[in-house]
Amino acid sequence: MIPDIQPMKPWICLSAGILITLLVSVIRTESKRPAQISALLTLAASAVFGFSGISAESQVLMSGAFEVSSLTLVSLSAMCGLAAMFILGTGHYLSREKIHISDYYHLLLILVLGASVLVASRNLVVTFIALEVMSLPAYTLAGFRRNDSRSNEAALKYFILGGAMGAVFLLGSSFIFGATGSLDISEVFSQSGAGSAGSLLLYLGHLLVMVSFLFKVAAAPLHFWKPDVYEGSPTPVSGLMATIITSAAFISLLRLIHLVDFSPASAGAYLDLVRSTIRVAAMGSLLIGSMIMITQRNLKRMLAYSSITHTGYLLLGVLGSFDPKMEITSVLVYLLGYAAMSTGVFVLLSLSKAPSDSGTELIDLTGLVKRAPFLTFLWSVFLFSMAGMPFTVGFFTKYLVFMASLGGGETGLVIVAALCTVIGAYAYVRPIALMTMRDAAPGATDWEPTIGSQIVAVTAAGFVLLLGIIPNAMIQYLKGIPLIH
Repeated sequence: MIPDIQPMKPWICLSAGILITLLVSVIRTESKRPAQISALLTLAASAVFGFSGISAESQVLMSGAFEVSSLTLVSLSAMCGLAAMFILGTGHYLSREKIHISDYYHLLLILVLGASVLVASRNLVVTFIALEVMSLPAYTLAGFRRNDSRSNEAALKYFILGGAMGAVFLLGSSFIFGATGSLDISEVFSQSGAGSAGSLLLYLGHLLVMVSFLFKVAAAPLHFWKPDVYEGSPTPVSGLMATIITSAAFISLLRLIHLVDFSPASAGAYLDLVRSTIRVAAMGSLLIGSMIMITQRNLKRMLAYSSITHTGYLLLGVLGSFDPKMEITSVLVYLLGYAAMSTGVFVLLSLSKAPSDSGTELIDLTGLVKRAPFLTFLWSVFLFSMAGMPFTVGFFTKYLVFMASLGGGETGLVIVAALCTVIGAYAYVRPIALMTMRDAAPGATDWEPTIGSQIVAVTAAGFVLLLGIIPNAMIQYLKGIPLIH
């Protein structure tokens, strides 16, 4: 028992911080600052413990159900950093919208805990529990504006559909257990390579598990929930979905796709089916996301379809992970770059002074360069990066997944992705044109930057530009991180 405590320090710290923040939140004070400080200290301590253990040798704990490795510790530290940036950058939004601030902070910590355990899980039961621990706070946070019908609809839709996909995951897991007699990811992988007698049942279960996570990352045709949920949720919550939840779900999807050993000759036909499924999801996400994105007038809906498009790009990287080395660098780099861009965009979007996110239309950006030139510059950095312009992190992340997909023989899909990049560029350039080339429209909302939001946005913009100019440091740092030990 004692040897397991040391590598588990980041998660123990995070769990203790949740309890402390919950206790602090019930203290009746005029200010909600104690809960905010407790949450920030918890995230900082967990990130420090996580970073300090990255160079250590990987360990499998809890009878093989939990993995502490470079991948899990980097993911945990990044999630803690993203959550801290949202706390610092969107605190003004919570106060303005009169959201239950203390509840928000400890629910956010629970979400981070669930997401980090999801990445570290090596057992399908633990994966399901972590998925629900991550999802339940997200459902609650989506409906935090209780008097707003859009927020209520977003929470209800997210909850019902998420619960249905959780049931699909459990059904798939039961089939896998029936075929292999195990729910341990490594054991299932070994038995599939040895030619399990129940291979058909195993493959059906694997497909169901994979489909449930394709829903979680909003891959087409399972994307339909995302625009409504993004639009109805409070802006910081939409940002958490785009960053922490998407990152955790994608890393877990990578692990679960490779739950089956595709190397035996008998698995060749099933490998073709899996690749075809991902190929269709990628192409659908790219086409639907980019083509509908250019028609949107609401910024949050536009960013939702943008996220669906980026899911398509990420699936290109997933297709490139089927080589013998199981190289996942392109996906990890893309997730990190996309998280930086999304954090900056959603923090800026939270600066709209209009109540209940009513000031998040494209028209509200008109003439912003005259009203807030520095905010216009920051908006431009993030939007250009999302479009994949050179000298931004968005350009190099797209380049990496394109190369990974080409290495997997997906030339036609890369051509489609390149065309979708051109189509989608219009959607990203249009807000910049409205900010710089149009006078402010009558009724356009004002934007109210705060010190915390500007610090976070500048930090994210610096990350986007720095890694766009010298990306090798991030690539080399993440290169070679294995998916399964």
